[in-house]
Amino acid sequence: MSNLRVPEMTKEERRQYTQLLRTHPEQYLRIAEETIRKYPDDISGHTDCADYYIEMEQYDEALRHLDEVLALDPQDPIIPFERATVLRRAGRYCEALQAFDDFKEGEREFGDILYANRATCHAQLGNLEEALAECAKIADDYNLPSIYGEFGGRKAQIIDAVRRVAGAVRKD
Repeated sequence: MSNLRVPEMTKEERRQYTQLLRTHPEQYLRIAEETIRKYPDDISGHTDCADYYIEMEQYDEALRHLDEVLALDPQDPIIPFERATVLRRAGRYCEALQAFDDFKEGEREFGDILYANRATCHAQLGNLEEALAECAKIADDYNLPSIYGEFGGRKAQIIDAVRRVAGAVRKD
């Protein structure tokens, strides 16, 4: 394993680079892939590739890069959560729920957003009771827009979305 690490970007450089993902995604990907070639033991290129593939809705590729990050840095506290959200976004709700369960730091580190993600998965599977049980764990003052594609808003809005989605799934 090499000790070479990606040089740290300034805030402005990071902002400009991140903006490329929205404005010139192929250029963003080329930079990320070049980072992997130059710094194979640094997680930066893989996390950037994962971000690109998430944005392009190519979830299997995103998961492959997130798995590379975990292989390089098994202690990374955020990647298991991000991996679970990618599974949820891919519509692989049972796998996502298992990944959220396996995420040891989940409740302590992510709390309400973890419960919102789990509620979203259960609702998409038509499991209303399980989804509502997750909603019950969300703080009453929670009010966060959807960040990872989970149900967002105030707790009452999440509960409404859960009931609507789980009910629609059950009817199908």
